[in-house]
Amino acid sequence: MSIIGYQGVAENKFSKKTIVEAIMSSVHNIAIKAFVSISLILMLASCNDQQVSNIEKKYQDSIAVLKNQLEQANAQIKVLRFPADQRLNQIAELFNAQEYDKVRKEIKDLRDVFPNAKENAEAEKYSEKVAAIEAAKKAEEERLKALGFKALSTIQSITIGENKIVFSNLKIGLKYTHDVYPTYSGSEWREHTADKGSSFISYNMDVTSTSKDPNIPTIAFYSVNGEQLIHQNTFWVNFARWSDYGCYLGNEPDLKNDFSKVSTVKFRVGAQLEDNYFKKPYVIVLKKANTLSRQYDRFENPPVSYSGSEGYPATLTIDDFKNGKYVALKVANL
Repeated sequence: MSIIGYQGVAENKFSKKTIVEAIMSSVHNIAIKAFVSISLILMLASCNDQQVSNIEKKYQDSIAVLKNQLEQANAQIKVLRFPADQRLNQIAELFNAQEYDKVRKEIKDLRDVFPNAKENAEAEKYSEKVAAIEAAKKAEEERLKALGFKALSTIQSITIGENKIVFSNLKIGLKYTHDVYPTYSGSEWREHTADKGSSFISYNMDVTSTSKDPNIPTIAFYSVNGEQLIHQNTFWVNFARWSDYGCYLGNEPDLKNDFSKVSTVKFRVGAQLEDNYFKKPYVIVLKKANTLSRQYDRFENPPVSYSGSEGYPATLTIDDFKNGKYVALKVANL
């Protein structure tokens, strides 16, 4: 095709400069671009405005077709630069990242672009896995909807970020004890006695961390009120034990309560509630977040503690457990 055949890219009347720019935007080879550029300049320099207008009208339809074909060819080249094996690798990465909508899209694109590729068989396995995962998720949602909070699964151990947390030794009684340390005559500890008409609920909480200074979680007590949980109290967090009284006072460090020295530190957590709450439906809830940080106050006994913003909302619904932000340690009286 002649150089003139590239004219008429625009719908309206173009200047000579605009025609050159429009045509050059469709040419990608550098050598050809230079040749075409010089030829266009020489040709258009000899044309007046009326001749340029006539060129536009004469070749407008042909240029539109050629430009469309060029765009299609460029699109095809872009597709072929992303071969089937690389597409399958991307599908695997998206599946591992639980990006299931994107997995389905990439599988469809692989089939459309490379319908006969061997990778389609492996991609189909990912499609089946996604379907099974989503079917199980839907079934669980229906189960939770039908049974409400009674259907919540309970856990005793969980990993949150860099921490593995294990809960044990649930107690409900008048006293909450913690900070136990040995003495010459046996052992001593710190304890809280519940008010009249109330009781303490407490757990052992062992935290194992890969960090030398991790934040840690705490738990909360919620009463059941129809389709909602109502926050009643958040558990205090105290150390379970000390090597001796001097460590408890802070006169010397206790390496067993220091994450920079050991992997696992033992805590005792507790909360006081009126007795009537223990007779009604309730749920012990763990927010999957490490919200308490290590604090030091030399004038406190012990000087080391954990505190912070626990972040438990006033109410929760079953949907809060579906999205994985909260888990249940205990579901009672349902």
